[in-house]
Amino acid sequence: MTGARTEVGELRDAAAALGMGPGSPGSNDPRAIAELYKRVRNDPALRRISELAGRFRRVAASRQRRKVTHGLDDVVGVEPGGDVGRLLPAELVRLADPDLELDALRRIVERQAVCREHHAIEPVGKGPILVVTDESGSMEGAKAHTAKALALALAWVARQQRRWAGLIAFSGGSGERLLALPPGRWDEAALCDWLSAFIGGGSDLDVPIQELPRMYKEIGAPPGETDLVILTDAKCRISPETQNHFLEWRAAARVRAVALVIGSAPGDLEGVCDEVHRVTALDPAGDAVGRVLSL
Repeated sequence: MTGARTEVGELRDAAAALGMGPGSPGSNDPRAIAELYKRVRNDPALRRISELAGRFRRVAASRQRRKVTHGLDDVVGVEPGGDVGRLLPAELVRLADPDLELDALRRIVERQAVCREHHAIEPVGKGPILVVTDESGSMEGAKAHTAKALALALAWVARQQRRWAGLIAFSGGSGERLLALPPGRWDEAALCDWLSAFIGGGSDLDVPIQELPRMYKEIGAPPGETDLVILTDAKCRISPETQNHFLEWRAAARVRAVALVIGSAPGDLEGVCDEVHRVTALDPAGDAVGRVLSL
């Protein structure tokens, strides 16, 4: 019984991490979720990434709840959810009825309870969230798993904000992998492929400062105020010409850039980003990680 309960919990965590299951726009087909779970269970890297993503997602949910939203009193309708503060009176009454309490709690946990839907009085057009993960050889293993888990949590943040997300893996001149995640249904198989692959190799610039303007177009990022998060362990050397080109692109595309540099001096990244945080590890409890998860 304990083993079965553990497997059910792991299945739910894996499905939630990859955008499936109750309350998500992705597939709710039990067979599809079971196939996804088999893939995660049989791939140690995917399993570790989904576990870490759950920790980052919980921090992100906490950080997002703390944000003050203008127009919270502007109720535009109802929607399924699990936010107790937005539950309709009819849902609250169920919690007070012993016969309905367990079902009501289940609906809240699975984000199927009926909640008020709020919109800001002055909506601000938000563009995409782009996450760049360094996949040079020095990132292989735990650092790469943690970076991908954080990227997955940031994609979850984008979905919660009804924003488009793009994941970019890069390794100097060794290659790149781009994945677009629109706010609706994700391609879960493609997402698993992106998470489980690793490029290796590298050069003296293992984040795509020169290539990002091209990638921005190729990945199909929609226009709007863009949040760019760079995850790397490289001490970057960027020529003045490349820096100027990148800064011009950032200004034209309205991109705000934040870099987390793991265990290394940031080098020339400081000259091309709004914020650069040097960290010993991508710790879910750390201030720098919390900063990016509060986008």
